[in-house]
Amino acid sequence: MSLLQSIVIALVMALLLTENLGYGHIQISRPVFAAPIIGLCMGDLQTGLIVGGTVELMFMGVFPVGGSVPPNAQFAGMMSTVLAISSGGNAEIGITLAYPIGVFAQFILLLDYNINLIFIHRADRLVEKNNIRGINSSLYLCLLCMFLCWFVSSFAGAYLGSAWVEGLYNALPEWFRTGLNIAGGIMPAMGMAMLLKMMDFKKFWAFLMIGYVLTAYLNMSILAIAILSCGVAVAVYTLSKDSNSNPDSLSSLNSNQSNTAEKVLTDKEFKAINLRSMLVGACLNYERYLGLGYGYAMLPALEKLYNGEDLKDAANRHMEFYNTHPWMHNLILGVTVALEEQKALGQPISEDAISSTKAALMGPTAGFGDSFFKGVVVTITGAFAASLAIDGNPLAPIVFIIPNILVMLFVRLYGFKYGYKYGTKLIIQMQKSNIIQKFVSGSTIVGMMVTAGLITNYVKITLTTTLNLSGAEIVLNDLIDSVLPKLLPYLIVFFFYWIMKKNEKHGIYITLLLSFVIGIGGVALGIL
Repeated sequence: MSLLQSIVIALVMALLLTENLGYGHIQISRPVFAAPIIGLCMGDLQTGLIVGGTVELMFMGVFPVGGSVPPNAQFAGMMSTVLAISSGGNAEIGITLAYPIGVFAQFILLLDYNINLIFIHRADRLVEKNNIRGINSSLYLCLLCMFLCWFVSSFAGAYLGSAWVEGLYNALPEWFRTGLNIAGGIMPAMGMAMLLKMMDFKKFWAFLMIGYVLTAYLNMSILAIAILSCGVAVAVYTLSKDSNSNPDSLSSLNSNQSNTAEKVLTDKEFKAINLRSMLVGACLNYERYLGLGYGYAMLPALEKLYNGEDLKDAANRHMEFYNTHPWMHNLILGVTVALEEQKALGQPISEDAISSTKAALMGPTAGFGDSFFKGVVVTITGAFAASLAIDGNPLAPIVFIIPNILVMLFVRLYGFKYGYKYGTKLIIQMQKSNIIQKFVSGSTIVGMMVTAGLITNYVKITLTTTLNLSGAEIVLNDLIDSVLPKLLPYLIVFFFYWIMKKNEKHGIYITLLLSFVIGIGGVALGIL
């Protein structure tokens, strides 16, 4: 790849990758969306679609929760596409390198998180000098640092790695290439196993079995299963309702419960806070996590409400430790802004009360955000889009991104609005009604049935062994499929699921190694 093309590709990758935490968490860096963009930039959209869709399935259940840094799906999807196209459009070489690349990207993020500590303490010093706007510049420096970390690593991979991978691929013997191709077909089982682990397989296994029958026996498409599973989830919820119980809607949270106290803040401040909230993760670090991003989002309200030492104290308390799911962040912002406004107006609200409320809301919002938005919204839209991408459908990225953007904007805008209006009453009512758990359970039913469709269609493993029975040759794989179609893909997924349950810390790496061993070893032994 030429120097100029490598620079262009690195710029595009860095812009997309910075989105994941730096601005918005919009999901435009997910493999199923970003890889086709890279493919389009390199003149090979089809390879971008195939690699992006496959890598999306491989990393389907791999999400950073809390402060964890799992293998990075975003960098893996894009760099795998670069290497696949550079090696002559060989999708399998990019796919098999995806996990090692994702592991490498972990270290890039860890480097960025540690550099961000410099900017956190820079902001502290500036605020102590009454330079409150130092929060802004410190956050922008974090954003620039993240961009540069991704740009340098993307450029190195594109400029130096592409030629190396192309030479290596051409030097490999044919049987080894075939083994890599089979390993790439097995790797989506890792993502499927992670999904089962995340979606409580022990409780919801029956819905996976229903999905298996629909796909393996009746050949239903992913979209048909998704629609049917939504109906099943609604039916299960409706039939399980106790007609004598109190309604579990939020109808009891009416306007009479809203805060009717005096107001100071206007739509101008609210719009600025909502916009700034998109950068909440720009300075993620292991000392205060999203603290600087939270302080940055709160600044328009704080500057309107306070002056002098009061403003400095308020800025300091909102740069303390803070962490939750980025899409649920605005709900806490709304509650906190309402508390700060009433404190500024003379209400008996202490600084400790504001900090304690914020801390108390982090757990419930993070739990719901991680389980529903990451585990359901991104997963289901990603699964459907990945199935289209692997088939070479250019609509796949659009099918993925539109629902995610709509859900993200809805949750952010209305989260702040109702958090400000109702405060902690909203969270209490949601917990009393158990609406969050019911929503997640219904979504898990959908997820289980869709996962069955993914296993049936996209985990590829076929036995080539033949049996000689009474002079007739019978392919063992055909014999198995005549009894239980697609049994082997499910056995692989269940085996990987068992490994990940038994070894929480290293299970994903063990299954990665096993994918290569099964694929390459199976070809070498003439089994696969």
